Formats: sequence, structure tokens, C-alpha cells
Amino acid sequence: MTDMPDSPPPPSLQPGLRDLPFDVDLRRLNLGVGYVALLLPVSLVLVTVLTNTCFNASISHYYYSRLGGDILVGALSFIGLLLMFFYGFRTTNRVGCLGYGKLDIVLLKLAGLAGVLVAFSPTTGSGCAYDGAEVARLFLTGAQGSEGFHPPGGTVTGTISYDFWASFPAFASPGNVPMLLKALHFGAAGVMFAILGYFSYFVFTRVNSPAARAPGNRKDRRNLWYRALGRVIFAVVGVLAIKGALLGLVLPTAMAETIAALWDSLRLTFICESLGLISFGISWMIKGRFIYAFEDAAAMPQARAA
Repeated sequence: MTDMPDSPPPPSLQPGLRDLPFDVDLRRLNLGVGYVALLLPVSLVLVTVLTNTCFNASISHYYYSRLGGDILVGALSFIGLLLMFFYGFRTTNRVGCLGYGKLDIVLLKLAGLAGVLVAFSPTTGSGCAYDGAEVARLFLTGAQGSEGFHPPGGTVTGTISYDFWASFPAFASPGNVPMLLKALHFGAAGVMFAILGYFSYFVFTRVNSPAARAPGNRKDRRNLWYRALGRVIFAVVGVLAIKGALLGLVLPTAMAETIAALWDSLRLTFICESLGLISFGISWMIKGRFIYAFEDAAAMPQARAA
């Protein structure tokens, strides 16, 4: 007697989108990602204003603020996990993604992974000159103290550190953290922004739905914005890369420290990162048609005949 393959379940039992108790709308997903990216820098500025705390040198440095760290990690995790797991290789055959290729899906997943790495391998340095009234979220190496840490009933001592990797015993000694790990945050941020710029400039501008070919389409209008926003993202990546190379590899140490201090005092990294995130957010919001000015006539709800 030979083994027979299992027969497929009846059509009524086969899983499919119609079996889900909710609608899966790609546009809403794009809109959600866009809003989170757009509102991240805005939220961090509000944290500074409303809590009367330090305006950090970069968006990444808000990891160490009391409320900003939760917002930063939550937003980047939301974006990263969606990019990694929502888009699949079958997405390329769906309306809204007709111009996508398999490489594009791989890049989206890589961008999502990079976003999660940015969140969970924070930048180094405090990003602020904290005063006694502020409490920063930081790491302690060699921490010792009371189990019942409820002042004034107990105290905890240790060496203050703004280096994530120093939390691990293998890297706790000064100078023991490999440069590759220190550069992980910046490398992941660069990869994420570069891929998102690529999507805005090259992928979103392709014909991804039949409505983009129909009369009354506004594809040219959308593409004008996609390309402009993509250029801004690429410019941000370029400026920050050049700044890092000049200060870290080219200029003499004394000059590099002076320029770095001026750069940080003007919050130029925060401004550049904000421009990149806002451009990314608006690009994905346009993809989600957040206003009718970007919608094709063929995709708009048609009025019923009287």
C-alpha cells in the first residue's frame, strides 16, 4: 500500500484574506508607517518642551531621556517590525505593489532590521549636559547597592555609562568594545535611510496600480513629490556621512572636537535626522493617499446613479 498525499481542504476551509476578521489595507499600513515616522521628531521636541528637559544633540540620543527613550524605541520597533514581516514576496503581485521586485522586498526587510538595530543598539554619549534636576536613563557598569532601592532607604553605586555594549561583561572594561559594535548604530541608521530614500525615489515612482494608468491619474504629481523627498533623504545620509568621515578620519583631533562641539550646540544632527524622518513619513503618507490631492480619479469612490 503506497502513501497517498493529503487531500487539500475544501475551499471553504482554505485560509485566505476573506477568512480574516478584519480588513488588510496596504494603504492604511503605508499611512500608519508614514505618520509614525513624521511624528517621531515632533514627539521628541514636545518631550523636551513639556518636561523642561535637555534638547538632545540627535534623535538617537533621546534614548537616554525619561520619556523620549520609550517613544524612540517604540516608533522604530513599530516601523521595523512592519517592514520585516508584513511585506512578503507574494506582495509583488498585489495592487499597490505591481512595480515591486523581489530585490525590493529584500531591501524592505533589511531596512526593517536596520530600524530595530538602531533602536536596540543606541548611540554613545549622553547628547546633553544634564543638570541636577534632570534624570537620564543610562547604564551602570559594576553596579552595587541595596535590593530595596527606595530612597532614602537604599542606594546604588556604579560607573555611569552611555555605551550600550559596556553593559555586557565581555565589553565592560574601557576600550574593550570592538569598533564594529560601536559603529553598528550609525551603520544601521545609514542603511535604513538609504533604502527608504531608494524606495521614495525609485520604487514609489513606478506604476504600482492600474489606476495610475487610467484617465485622471495623478501619478506625475505624486512622482514629483516622491523624487523631491527621496533627494532630501539622500542628502541627509550624505551630509551625516561626510560629517562623520571628516571628524573621525580626516581632520586633526583638536579641530574635529571644536567643530563637533559647535555642530552639537546647533543640534544639526537632530535637524538632519528630523528632515530625513519627515521626508520618509510624508513619502509613505502620499503612498497611503492621506489627502485626495494625490488620489487617482479611477481609484476614488464613484457616486451612485440617481
